[in-house]
Amino acid sequence: MEKSSFAQEISKIRMAVIIENIQTIRNQRALDLLDDASLMSFLEEHFNTIAISAIKREFLKRDLTLLQNSSLDLEHYSSLITQMKDANIEIPDVNHPLFLHELNSLVKKYGFHSA
Repeated sequence: MEKSSFAQEISKIRMAVIIENIQTIRNQRALDLLDDASLMSFLEEHFNTIAISAIKREFLKRDLTLLQNSSLDLEHYSSLITQMKDANIEIPDVNHPLFLHELNSLVKKYGFHSA
């Protein structure tokens, strides 16, 4: 009985580490886009956009900051969490499509369309 409880506790700790690492990468990706040049490069690459108004840029930056300060959407990242847990990996691939999908969703609400 004690071994089962100990294994469950270890599993919870591993899950917390996985979630924390995913959130760290998500937050870093959002932080990177707070730089004007990086944001414009992202918009050009993913949305064929080479210029936006200063107001729209500030709203995007505000939402990126809010994203950084929000908790991780566990439903959105559930497949990655499961994949990492099953593979016994604690550090996610920084280029995993779910990171890009979340950022694209944030940008699309301002009327941008994928390239």
